[in-house]
Amino acid sequence: MTGIDNSKLLHDLRSKCSSLKSAAELYKDCSPAEKKEMLALMNSAAAEIAKLLGQLERTA
Repeated sequence: MTGIDNSKLLHDLRSKCSSLKSAAELYKDCSPAEKKEMLALMNSAAAEIAKLLGQLERTA
């Protein structure tokens, strides 16, 4: 993978981590229904983070 591709992976990783952090901070103030939806979003972000880490690992 090229440096440009690596930069995009790192950018995407930072973005997903930031989204996950924001969701975790908002979680405590959510209603029970919103918490369920927020957990689904956090699980999705976490899965994407794991995928990006795997891609990044393959470039190392």
